Amino acid sequence: MRVPAWIGGLLGGSSRINSAALGRLGERKAAGYLARHGLDILARNVRIAGAELDLVACQGDLLVFIEVKSTRAGSWCEGFEKIDAAKRRCLRRAARAYIQSLSREPGSYRFDGISVRFSEHRFWPRLVELRWERGLFAIDK
Repeated sequence: MRVPAWIGGLLGGSSRINSAALGRLGERKAAGYLARHGLDILARNVRIAGAELDLVACQGDLLVFIEVKSTRAGSWCEGFEKIDAAKRRCLRRAARAYIQSLSREPGSYRFDGISVRFSEHRFWPRLVELRWERGLFAIDK
């Protein structure tokens, strides 16, 4: 029996889901969570100004940029801890470029983070915890 190509892509040639696929799964879980909590997802994986914005959402006149970090249970750090100063500079630059690309500037905006933790299950990890940190860091700095 042949394994479907999409499953092979998730596994990356091993019996464990690869980190890129785990990140995409985390972004899907985060987008669903945000939608259930009243945000409208405007865009995913926006490449602009040499960086990538994982999710762009809005809630009324508030524009929200969301960085999603996925980890496995037992990871040495929380997902938010992976957003270092250099990453924040890139994300700020991308958020400012995104705002400038809009036909009108939003009333307000912020940068949020979502940490998604998955089980250690080798084939298809299960969601263990999702933490949403509003206003993780300032865009203007």
